[in-house]
Amino acid sequence: MPQDDRPIAARIRRLAEFLASSDALVVRIERADDEVEVARRGAHAPIDAAPSGDGVVPHEAPVRVESIKADLVGVFRLSRPVPFEGEQIEDDRELAYVEALGMRNPVRSLGGGRIVSIAAVDGSPVEYGQPLFLLDRG
Repeated sequence: MPQDDRPIAARIRRLAEFLASSDALVVRIERADDEVEVARRGAHAPIDAAPSGDGVVPHEAPVRVESIKADLVGVFRLSRPVPFEGEQIEDDRELAYVEALGMRNPVRSLGGGRIVSIAAVDGSPVEYGQPLFLLDRG
């Protein structure tokens, strides 16, 4: 049973919006029970590095999308203020915590970036290594 209450179409739409607003060619989210990959047309084909009309090859900063994963088994809880998809995080911040054996184990952003996806549902059980957040570090 999927862990996300949102329908798959809404998740794909959100990933496609991220893809359209970034320089990424492929965005992929893997979970224990499913995976979603969204790619630009022709993204799996070799990239043509031919120079533009002025003879200069444009150089764009690479997009770094990172997954923040659970460090242990427990119950996932969003921190306050509640993070949201699309939010720009300027510095290291606690986004959530995993409650295990009555202890609160923080899940931190480990730096700045933009939240692309919140991959776990507040109050749901999570397993070790399960993706919790997808952040664009670019």
